[in-house]
Amino acid sequence: MSRWNEEKALERSDIDQVTGVIHRILHETIDQLGIAYGIVSEFSYNSEEPPSWTISIDDSKTVLNSSLLFQYMKQHRNLNDALTQFMRDHFSYFA
Repeated sequence: MSRWNEEKALERSDIDQVTGVIHRILHETIDQLGIAYGIVSEFSYNSEEPPSWTISIDDSKTVLNSSLLFQYMKQHRNLNDALTQFMRDHFSYFA
């Protein structure tokens, strides 16, 4: 494997790890409410296109993308706190 391919594979692995953590935190946060919900993760084979998550609770739906996540991370500096605040800001169940 060429050096460039190795770097891309490591980069993809890091992205996969972070997206897995985000997915887990979202599920754990919503599971605590005991309500029906759905989370659809959208990934691209193009590494320039970051993943996003469409979150649905009852009739409400919102999309978490990397730019929104970075805004929340600037405020909270902790992924769990950033995602919890995102959920509070977008769904009345978390108010």
